[in-house]
Amino acid sequence: APCALGLNSCTAALHLGLLAGGVGPGDEVIVPALTFAATANVVVHCGAKPVFADVLPDTHCIDPEHAASLITPRTRAIIPVHFAGIPCGMDTLHILADKHGLFILEDCAHAVEAEYRGKPTGVAGGSRFAAYSFYATKNLICGEGGMLTCRDDADLQRARVLSLHGMSADAWQRYGKTAGGTSEFRLYDIVEAGYKYNMFELQAALGLVQLGKLDNNWQRRRDRVLQYDALITEAFPDGEITPLQCPAQAKPAHHLYVLRLADHLSSVRDAAIHGLRRRNVEAYVHYICLTATSFYRERFGTDPAQTPTAASLARRSITLPLFPTMSEGDVAYAVAMLKDALAEAL
Repeated sequence: APCALGLNSCTAALHLGLLAGGVGPGDEVIVPALTFAATANVVVHCGAKPVFADVLPDTHCIDPEHAASLITPRTRAIIPVHFAGIPCGMDTLHILADKHGLFILEDCAHAVEAEYRGKPTGVAGGSRFAAYSFYATKNLICGEGGMLTCRDDADLQRARVLSLHGMSADAWQRYGKTAGGTSEFRLYDIVEAGYKYNMFELQAALGLVQLGKLDNNWQRRRDRVLQYDALITEAFPDGEITPLQCPAQAKPAHHLYVLRLADHLSSVRDAAIHGLRRRNVEAYVHYICLTATSFYRERFGTDPAQTPTAASLARRSITLPLFPTMSEGDVAYAVAMLKDALAEAL
């Protein structure tokens, strides 16, 4: 990316991207209904309204056609989420954004290594902003941390000021030395009511080491995903459980391994997860449907019927463990325990 700003979280990156893009009270931002809460929460923090788009059943990524139907004169931006590391169909989204004068802020929390049509996801593909997560569960780990990337330096500078309390000069500039080595005294101004969002040095040091491991770790994850896919097909030949599908023109980041139960098995999903966890398989759900959550129902009048695919997938999804040091035996055990846990739940 031509411009990048290290921050303390992906949430901070999403928030600053919207603010640098000018989103404020009275505006609307389109977000997918099947995502982590932060994607929508940051829109609320800007004083704007999140408008929830449904997702595609095969990738769990935002449905461009439904997103197009939600655009109004108040819409300012779209936040596509590369769910589980599977890239969204960015060609269609860019055409949509250009037609209506919107900007795109890509939520790349799962997608550090992902590519679409041979280009990395994010601003390299043409979006104005992209936000990344370096949380402890992500593919590139700083313990906690994030990054905002931008196409334009002006956006970067606005985000940088907002990330440091709205101060016109950071600590390096205030306390640094001149080229000759003498101390330089410089006062600062407060130009906006900003935030404490900056990345700190320990996070950056961890991230630089992890960055060097990224490609090898991706290949290990890829190997385990291929093994999972083969074993799931063998264990459930009638399609009772199916994995996500990645488009042929995309390279996934393999952040999560998410499975979908058939519709008639949705009622036993939670019991199956409990059964897996009793068998020492750390299964979970990514994610609940945001249109069904109490805050968005009460504040914005959302209803899961507005996003039926997202609501259905939220009821039927199970995430199995996926990490670089996972062995072939770990994957085989997880699938065997899934089969046992589902039989027990039924």
